[in-house]
Amino acid sequence: MGRLSRRSNPTNLTEIDKNRITIAIVDINGQKHFMLQRVDLQDLGLSLDLQLICIARTGNSSRRFDLGTLGSWNKSPQSLDALDQSGALRFRILVHSQNDPQLKASAENLRPFDDAQAESLIPMEPAQLGELLWQLDISGDDGPVLKYNVAVFPSAAGVENYLPFAALVLPEAVRHVMQKIANDPAVLDDPGDPLSAWNAWLEAMGVGKPPSSGDDKESAEWCDQIVDAFCRRHLFASRLRIDLTTGATA
Repeated sequence: MGRLSRRSNPTNLTEIDKNRITIAIVDINGQKHFMLQRVDLQDLGLSLDLQLICIARTGNSSRRFDLGTLGSWNKSPQSLDALDQSGALRFRILVHSQNDPQLKASAENLRPFDDAQAESLIPMEPAQLGELLWQLDISGDDGPVLKYNVAVFPSAAGVENYLPFAALVLPEAVRHVMQKIANDPAVLDDPGDPLSAWNAWLEAMGVGKPPSSGDDKESAEWCDQIVDAFCRRHLFASRLRIDLTTGATA
């Protein structure tokens, strides 16, 4: 269950932790829709008759959806066709009384799960990148995001299913993340830091945590070990060699 955030503020606004809400993106007849699948607010002291609003936004476009009440909200797909499809999609959840616009609770900057995109520690998002094929954004509060050129790939599924992209780009994206962790290993033990989510992944890779010595050479060697283990797990070179040999690059 997500943690409760109730900071001191003059309006007594309850800030809802992102882990309490699940928003899924689905494709229906070629059009993108969202579904509010989970809203876990039962222990926050909020009345079930409060109104539940969802704001979808991307770039300079946004749309408001009235989804009913906390006790009975609309779980059916909601069309996003009116929004700019080239930018990163984010959501807000707002809760207020029916006849009072003052907010009782809110969740900000929610990232959806796209059923066309495999769940990943480095989620992929479309972006207008000109002649740049990809870009890793590692500065946000939600952790690293791999942006791909929407003019080349129409969806994250198209990126993930194109082996040369995965083989050439993902190892370097992982290396950038590992370098950031190696520069500040304490982030792995900070539950409030999005990079702490990489703890379990590092354990699964069997390489261990970064050196605490602060030595640049040791940190670089650790990053190399991680990238090597990642590539061996996915057999990038072997799979790409087979595809190039058979002329069946997917």
